[in-house]
Amino acid sequence: MSGINDAPLGRRPLDDKSKRSVSPWAVTKRLLPYFRPHRARLVLALIAMALVAGLTAGSMWILKKVIDEALMAGELSTLANVVVLVVILYFGKAVLSYVHDYVTAFIGQSIVKRIRNEAYANIHTLSLDFYTGTDSARVIARLTNDGQLLQNALTKTPVMIVRDGLTVIALTGFLFYLHWKFALVSFTLLPLSGILIARFGKSLRKSAKLGQAKMADLYTLIQETISGAPVVKAFQREDYEKERFARENEAYFRIYMKNARVESLSSPVMEFIGAIGMGVILWFGGKDVVAGVWTTGAFFAFVGSALSLFQPIKNFSRSNSTIQLALAGAERIFDVTDARPTVRERPGAIALPPFADQIEFDRVSFAYRPDQPVLRDVSLTVRRGEIVALVGPSGSGKTTLSALLLRFYDPTAGSIRVDGRDVRTATFQSLRRQIGLVTQETLLFNDTIRANIGYARAEATEDEIVAAAKAANAWEFIRDKPEGLDTLIGERGLLLSGGQKQRLALARAILKNPPILVLDEATSALDAQSERLVQEAVERLMKNRTVFVIAHRLATVKNASRIVVLEHGQIAEMGNHAELLAKDGIYKRLTELQILEK
Repeated sequence: MSGINDAPLGRRPLDDKSKRSVSPWAVTKRLLPYFRPHRARLVLALIAMALVAGLTAGSMWILKKVIDEALMAGELSTLANVVVLVVILYFGKAVLSYVHDYVTAFIGQSIVKRIRNEAYANIHTLSLDFYTGTDSARVIARLTNDGQLLQNALTKTPVMIVRDGLTVIALTGFLFYLHWKFALVSFTLLPLSGILIARFGKSLRKSAKLGQAKMADLYTLIQETISGAPVVKAFQREDYEKERFARENEAYFRIYMKNARVESLSSPVMEFIGAIGMGVILWFGGKDVVAGVWTTGAFFAFVGSALSLFQPIKNFSRSNSTIQLALAGAERIFDVTDARPTVRERPGAIALPPFADQIEFDRVSFAYRPDQPVLRDVSLTVRRGEIVALVGPSGSGKTTLSALLLRFYDPTAGSIRVDGRDVRTATFQSLRRQIGLVTQETLLFNDTIRANIGYARAEATEDEIVAAAKAANAWEFIRDKPEGLDTLIGERGLLLSGGQKQRLALARAILKNPPILVLDEATSALDAQSERLVQEAVERLMKNRTVFVIAHRLATVKNASRIVVLEHGQIAEMGNHAELLAKDGIYKRLTELQILEK
């Protein structure tokens, strides 16, 4: 059936296979404003990091003092003082490290929380074609996996970059203080390190995007097979699904191992470059010590400082890997945040007054795909209190007509008016609060019965929820459950029977109490008792309302004020049950084929 679940051709709002890439600097600039609310905490963290860097360099100065003024001179009193100073220094360093680690973790978590909230909030502003054109698992992967990559970077890399950067600066100053010539030798290798870090990072960012896209494929596959478990088992396709998952998992493994090769290579390469510099220092510095040109304490302090530089520089390489993964993740999350609705509320949209008179479809045309129109030049006027049954073959446009009334989509031609006002000039809230929707597929949430019925109106009292349940013939089975309204119903109402789920959906619509109702009758087979209870509830729900019913039951069609027969996107016939049977046209053929009596 053409309907609410159709998506426009080629619409892939979150295309994981797209080769479009945003520059790292553009993504970084996008992230910078998120730090503004945390400026005071950033200053505190920076101060703590600067002090840690200073204390690290100070520990090397203490090493020089220990060797030259205590050990070489045999001054035990100096040694005792130095020992006390070392204990104080490292205690202070430990406290400051805790401060900057905790503060940066708070900042990072807060930023990721805000980005996730913004992305999730934006999802709910998007038009229905986003949902129908995007695998939900891909959206989940972006908000969870990609969010985790960004979180890792924001909580760990600022500490590494700032603290280690300041440590490098402090130790560099101390190295030049001790021996400027050897310091220059040590730093001749830094440009090579920078080039290698940049190349590693570029490779990592590219493979990170591929890896996250493949992880989204895995999410999609898992979601499909879990939700489709009855079909998998009924057709005995377990082995096929295992093989399909193994193939996707192997593809992800290969991408991940490519990442791991680059990431694992970066640190040893940095260490080897550092070892070359250290070898030069040890040879020429050692000769100066033997010759008496340099003190033993200064020599060991220089070597200790140079060795202490290796770890921060190695950390830069690791940080670069984390940053590239995070930038790829941030880009994918921002794709969700930046998605825009195709159906928008117009600037200056007005609140639609309570429905009073009639609904008009004026020469309405619509196509999900440019080359395949679903509705063509449909004109229909429905007066208040009418029950209009929409019937026709699959793909004739029945569900699409109701989706246009709710402004899930906009017509490609023509207009829809409520009491003379074009629905495109009305606010979404004022339009949709006057329309109740009961879909063919019963959509329930993994929550309590109370929450599912009350979803229609957040402020509803328990008495109102109970009244709605009674009107929908649902109260009897609710009352019999040990936890009553507070019974959890499982994912998509898994713990309820088909008839119970349908009655809860009807109770939800009754609680909303809208003047206009769109009812897409469920076609699932029910036992005779459930069928009777559901039909009674449907009749109560339709009473004193203007109803568009996409009908599958002959009883509903017979009771309709008018029957509109759609074929090939156009109104083929219109009238009541008796009139249409007398015409001996498509409606009569449908009833004979029992398409209305599924």
